[in-house]
Amino acid sequence: MRGLFWTEDKIVKAEKLWQEGLSAREIANLFGSKKNTVINMAHRNRDRFPARQDSRHPLPETREAKAPIRHPDRVTRVTLSGAHVTMPRVPTIDGYPEP
Repeated sequence: MRGLFWTEDKIVKAEKLWQEGLSAREIANLFGSKKNTVINMAHRNRDRFPARQDSRHPLPETREAKAPIRHPDRVTRVTLSGAHVTMPRVPTIDGYPEP
């Protein structure tokens, strides 16, 4: 079995560097490891390595929905699967378009 790379002393030093704002790559270079080892260690010790940015982005402001474009020569139909499709108007079925 391999020895553990992340000893308690290294974790404390990495925690201080993390709080100073160093990136995972910079911390890895100081310890002679790879970026992903630092990221994995930070993930396992999430209480000591808080996230640096919000994981959720704010939702865009809601706007009123635009009215659908109405074409006098086309009509919307609902298929058997429930899809709404736009098809050419058939005067004998749909009637003649309003002027």
